[in-house]
Amino acid sequence: MSSNATFRRIVHILLILLTVLVLLSGLGIAYYRPLEALTWGLLDKTLSFKIHNYLFVPFVVVLILHSAMSWILRNFRD
Repeated sequence: MSSNATFRRIVHILLILLTVLVLLSGLGIAYYRPLEALTWGLLDKTLSFKIHNYLFVPFVVVLILHSAMSWILRNFRD
């Protein structure tokens, strides 16, 4: 596998992971009681809010990188 393909795969996997974490932390803010019960008290509303805030910038960066890679590959393919 080439380094370009490896980089693309890493970006795709990071985007999936960050998306799942952003969604879970967002649910932890909006529906904190059920999510707190499901995680045995690990993910409370305060922690969900902190995680959600900390993940905002990395999520946007990886999303832009993912979109730019798709656009570049589509427009500059041989």
